[in-house]
Amino acid sequence: MRRAGSIFLILLCVGLTFACAVSQKAPDQEETQEVVQSSLPEEMQKIEEENIIQNKPDGQEEEFSPKKQEEKNIEDFFEVVYAQGIDRNLSEKLFQRLSEDGIFQNGAMKITGLVIDDIDGNGQMDMLVMVLDAKEPAFYGSGGLWFYMNEDEPYCFEDEPYCFDDEECSFYGWYDAFWVDIDNDENVEIIFSAEGTGCGAVGDSYKAVFKYKDHNIEKMALPSDLEESYDQGLRVELIQEPEADRYSAYCPYFGERIFFQGKNFTEGNIPYEAEIAGGNVRGYFNLCEAEYDGKKVLQASEYLHGEGGIVHDVAIAQFLITWEKDGTPKVVKWWIEETGNN
Repeated sequence: MRRAGSIFLILLCVGLTFACAVSQKAPDQEETQEVVQSSLPEEMQKIEEENIIQNKPDGQEEEFSPKKQEEKNIEDFFEVVYAQGIDRNLSEKLFQRLSEDGIFQNGAMKITGLVIDDIDGNGQMDMLVMVLDAKEPAFYGSGGLWFYMNEDEPYCFEDEPYCFDDEECSFYGWYDAFWVDIDNDENVEIIFSAEGTGCGAVGDSYKAVFKYKDHNIEKMALPSDLEESYDQGLRVELIQEPEADRYSAYCPYFGERIFFQGKNFTEGNIPYEAEIAGGNVRGYFNLCEAEYDGKKVLQASEYLHGEGGIVHDVAIAQFLITWEKDGTPKVVKWWIEETGNN
């Protein structure tokens, strides 16, 4: 398995307080700030001061400054592009484009993720920009993901103010993205996943696959038979066998049962006959590129728990996903990886 493309991620804090480092610039940062300011539209250099009050976790109040947040966005953006070694003139043009499109809403939104690379391989830099509401406490759906491909207009879905906006997705900054022609149709797909605040097992994550074709972006379906509409994955029943450290996993999608070894949660606690003791916790996680029958496919994992509850890590189910020519997703193979943990 291998990742396609280079990923430059910026993980930003999603707390309600804001760093004061913006106002304390080091001498070597002043020149950068001047260059940045000169590249901004006039209206962005004259941001009207606003005082929006928000509650801090300890119950105290703190002033929110759109101007300071705008400065922080500039700082965060150029920190990434300079670390990447991107030409200064190009960097300024990229930020200028974001500013003119108003994705920061004059400091109301903050950058929580930034990817800059030649995603479609045509020699031109593309961007994925993730933003989050800077005024309000972070919550699911309070941000958005913008797609900037070549000179195309930035891509938006469902006529929302953000390019990709989903109430089930967290935009806090804990995310992963890679790109590859995952369905072998000579068009690039962007595989995106964002971690939420769910705890237990492997937590919760939002998954999406986007196809870039003919200067358009469309969201592709993932195979799923979960009852929960907010997640995607396949149901797996974990069965404890009447033998020490012996289990089987049944996947209704395939109608198959796989036997394997796993550590019982309590030694000697063995059923008289096979019984369902657990199963998958949430849906897919750890999406990555794989190969099957000489073609690229998407590999996805699922966490399986045993009789000890979700803390009882028994095995990982693995799935290989591909798509028909009409876009219909299908899983072509599955197997069980033993973990040996409890």
